[in-house]
Amino acid sequence: MSSNAQGSPVSSKAVVTNLLRRFRLREVLNEDTSSKTIWLLGSIAEVTSGGTESAFQTDILDPVPVKNAAVVTLERLAFLSQEISSCSTNLLASTKLSAAENNDIYSWATGTLCEDLFHPDSRVAIIYPATQKHIDKHRRQQRMWVRETPDLYKEVTKPFVDSQPLSRIQWVYNILSKKVESEHIIFEDPDPENGFVILPDLKWDASNTENMYLVAIVHRRDIKSLRDLGSDHLPLLKNIREKSSVAARKYGVPPEQLRLYIHYQPSYYHFHVHITNVNFESKGMIAGRAHLLDTVVDNIGNITPDYYQKATISFALNSGDDLWSHWTKSTSTIGN
Repeated sequence: MSSNAQGSPVSSKAVVTNLLRRFRLREVLNEDTSSKTIWLLGSIAEVTSGGTESAFQTDILDPVPVKNAAVVTLERLAFLSQEISSCSTNLLASTKLSAAENNDIYSWATGTLCEDLFHPDSRVAIIYPATQKHIDKHRRQQRMWVRETPDLYKEVTKPFVDSQPLSRIQWVYNILSKKVESEHIIFEDPDPENGFVILPDLKWDASNTENMYLVAIVHRRDIKSLRDLGSDHLPLLKNIREKSSVAARKYGVPPEQLRLYIHYQPSYYHFHVHITNVNFESKGMIAGRAHLLDTVVDNIGNITPDYYQKATISFALNSGDDLWSHWTKSTSTIGN
């Protein structure tokens, strides 16, 4: 729930509807056919004092005003078997075909399914106002491989992480303080040292349990990434592992179908753990980014408490990432 200029409450649906109505496309930033997702860059038309929308130049070569820039993600949703099972047997009778082919016993077509039965069919996410960092993050880029030794972490990565303004994770603090999204929290351990909240990740529609995607965000603010973890954090990590099954049961997902992992590098520097259905696959689970929570606990508890301070960790970065730019500049001067 948000508020308008007069301080009156405005529903989230009204806010998003208003932004979509005023969105003006500038550029397609990226697309992923495997996940049926596309990322768009545009701007939000301003509303004048008279209530009309400001004029908008459609030339995509014009710079997007920073204050009005918006990044929109459009994603096709998966079919839900429980919805289809509850439909009438003639659920495809009103399908509108745009093209079709037939060969012997095989037929295929493209078209539009009955809107009354298959809805909603898309998910929309908006970042507004979007910064250049947001735009670069979603633009198609080359991937770069980094081999981070402990010394390079101390000399290159850590100074970069420490320099990040707290304003970039204010949205995390808003969740933890329950200023926003409190209704989405499905589990909380309020302990300041070993506690956390669990809520659905923004990438999940919170309906298809096969794609269940939750995130556990810790209350303590002194852990920024995997590199900070040590033996003192084992109670926290084990607590997340144990309590995640409690949260997942709310969606009917049993403990043996949970995959828990930590990203390095993370998308934001406040410690969190990803909790997904093991049947769900995504790019966030690939080698070079995802570290299984079970393995992390084992490395710290059974190999050496300072494992992640001693280990060389390799990962991939986008060529437009601020961290990659920092790496290329810093490593070129080290040893000179």
